[in-house]
Amino acid sequence: MDTAAALAFAVDGATAVAAAFNAAWLLQHWVRGAERGRRLAAITLALFNAGVGLQAAFAQALYTSHRFNGPIEPFFAPAPWLASRAALLAGTLLLSLLILRRAER
Repeated sequence: MDTAAALAFAVDGATAVAAAFNAAWLLQHWVRGAERGRRLAAITLALFNAGVGLQAAFAQALYTSHRFNGPIEPFFAPAPWLASRAALLAGTLLLSLLILRRAER
């Protein structure tokens, strides 16, 4: 594997690990019962980080499959494509709701 490919693999891997750590920490913050506004912010950021982690894992799997001449068509089927983006969408929408709620004050 050349240096650029190894770097691409490492970047996606590090992103997925960091996002999983962040999501886990934020979920435990939510479960422990922080005050209401902070709990909603924690679950929003946890969903957003879960989405980032899923995207990184999806990109890494697609890149690896392509790099080693594996099948890439399954990655473009609607189910895996949408599943890899659902948590990111949920986190983004919750963040938009938090912003709108804050703007109303």
